[in-house]
Amino acid sequence: MAIKAKAHEKLDETNVERVLNRLEAEQPVTKKEACEMLNIAYNTTRLNNILIEFKDKRQYRRNRMDQNKGKIATTDEVKEVILSYLMGMNFAEISRQMYRSPTFVKNIVDRVGVPTKVAMGEHFIVPDECVKYEFDVGEWVWFNDNHPDARGGKAGKIRREASSKRGIEGGYKAYFIDYWIPIVWKEGMWVAWWPGVKRCKGWTVKPAYEIASIQHLVDKYNLNTEAF
Repeated sequence: MAIKAKAHEKLDETNVERVLNRLEAEQPVTKKEACEMLNIAYNTTRLNNILIEFKDKRQYRRNRMDQNKGKIATTDEVKEVILSYLMGMNFAEISRQMYRSPTFVKNIVDRVGVPTKVAMGEHFIVPDECVKYEFDVGEWVWFNDNHPDARGGKAGKIRREASSKRGIEGGYKAYFIDYWIPIVWKEGMWVAWWPGVKRCKGWTVKPAYEIASIQHLVDKYNLNTEAF
């Protein structure tokens, strides 16, 4: 049975692996210290179960990756990579869920022409496959914004053209873009106040030359835009 984590417990794979390495080090931490690192109550039986489950998952992942090694990407895998990346997952997260390498995932993103996230301070360059100078209402796009929920890159939807004096003078159009942020419900949150709500809405305005169209990817691969 899978270990169920409470809201305050730090049972993500990265932290569990860190604890396991500390327990297996030349000068190991105590099991009490290991429980503290995981932010769980001192319980050696539960600690052992957490570590066993992690080891089993890690070995299963290794076996699956060995089975997939050298195999060409299927259409379903290409679709999964595109959708997952546009949802905001990074290469490492996608590779883990697909039992493929991060390089495999990155190669698909590059080959298909999916707009990629950029680091803070870097300028977003629209891929050739996604360049447009005019956009339709309802068109799905990718953009970069200073807002924390859209920083680095985010999928959104064209609401309408924006009136821009600077755009008129510069010879380009600007657009209102709506985007959605998933709500991760946690213990103690006021779920009853927003029954069934899974995401909240934000918006921004961007010049056309900073917007990448992803509508062709949505149409070609029949992507579930409710996940964006």
